[in-house]
Parts: sequence; C-alpha cells; structure tokens
Amino acid sequence: MKDEPEQPVHEIEKRNIEILRWRGEVNRETQGDFAVLSQPLNLPCGVQLKNRLIKAAMSDSLGDGEGNATKTQMRLYERWADGGAALSLIGEAQTSQFFPETPGNLVLTPDANLVALKALAARGSSNGAHIWPQLGHAGALSHAPISQAKGPSPLNLEGLQCEGMTLADIGTLPEAYAKAAVLAKEAGFGGVQIHAGQGFLFSQFLSPLFNHRTDGYGGTVSARFRVIEEVIDAVRSAVGTGYPIGVKINSTDKLVGDLS
Repeated sequence: MKDEPEQPVHEIEKRNIEILRWRGEVNRETQGDFAVLSQPLNLPCGVQLKNRLIKAAMSDSLGDGEGNATKTQMRLYERWADGGAALSLIGEAQTSQFFPETPGNLVLTPDANLVALKALAARGSSNGAHIWPQLGHAGALSHAPISQAKGPSPLNLEGLQCEGMTLADIGTLPEAYAKAAVLAKEAGFGGVQIHAGQGFLFSQFLSPLFNHRTDGYGGTVSARFRVIEEVIDAVRSAVGTGYPIGVKINSTDKLVGDLS
C-alpha cells in the first residue's frame, strides 16, 4: 500500500501542469487545451469521469497464469490512478479461459479469484479514478500453446490457422460477456469496455478478410456487426442502465480490402 498520504485530486493535477510547464510542454497557447482535458466528462449512462485523461487498454500480462490478478498488477493500476488519470483500462480481460491472448490475461469467469479482483478494483480506483476491464476473446489470435483458436471463419495461412466458429459457438458469446460484466461490477470495477478492435475476435467478425461467413453473421456490415450488437444488448441487460459500457473499435485496419 502507499507509504505517503493521499493528495487531493486538484493538487495532483496542479502538480502535473507545473511539471509540463517546466518541460516547456505547456505555455499560454496550450494552457487552454490542457484545461479542457482537466474538465469532467459526463457519460451517457450518467456516470462522470473526473477528467478526460484515459489510460488506454494494454495487455499487461501481469496475471498469475491462471487468470487471476496479482499484487504487481494492483500496484501498476494504483500508480496510474494516483498519477491523475480519470480512467485506466485493463487490456484483454478474457471472457473464457480457452481463448486468451497471452497466459497472463485476467479471466473473468465464475471461478475467478473474487478477492483478488476486488483488491485490483479498489486500488485502481484510488484518487477518484475509474478502472475498467476490457472484455475480450482473442479468436483466431488465441495463444496457440494453450488454445485451439477459433474465428469467424476457418483460416489456414502461414502463421495463422484457426477453426471456424459454429452458430452454437457464437450463441455462447452474449451470455459469456454478460456474466463477465456482472462479475466486474460485483468486484467493484467502474465499468467495462467490449474489445472489438486490434484484430481480435470481434474485429475479425467486422473484417471481410477474416469473416467469410454466408449466414446471418457475415456479408453486409450490419451482419458482420450482429454478434457485437447482441453482446452489447446482453451486457446492458445484465448490468443495468447506469453502468458504463464502452466499445473499442478500429477506425481502419490499414489492410487492403479490410474495414475502413
């Protein structure tokens, strides 16, 4: 735990501005821009973030190898919260233990260590910050040594092989994400982000290069988006209207013929 007494939020933000000014990164022209970043952000669900500084999701791989949070991970997110960020996102928190991105991912399933999750949520929420897990499924990019990768369609490319998901496989996703979101809420996380970017499962569904399906989950953009919409609806129904739900999506995949 922290050895120093906790400072008020405004004092930390004032200190950060002074550091940036000392570095020459804040002047009269940029002071106004920084002031905008310091303003609270009201989310559509009614929750307010204290400012507009968000630590984006990164795969920290600091779990214990069995899907549980560790003290090292807790300290990391506590430091980001103490640094003044309004929200930190935990990258690649898996909704199933069978399709992780790395062995160090958190796994939000009913057998997760709730005590450890609560400790992570509490320490990442210090200094008035939010901490949210990014709910994911690696799909075709699942870690091969411990997974049997599945994506929207079967692929057999050099360095990338996977089975195609059945309708039954797809049908399990809304409930899995909903259960993970409920667990996150129970543990004390301030919200969740659904991962639909960076080449993982939902990004693969959106991509015509990955998604060759000819049923209701492939073809048109709306059909490729269908599973994501179903997951969002299931999560919202499970956690209620006042709980934040975000979605991460690529603006472009930067591949010829892909999502743009």
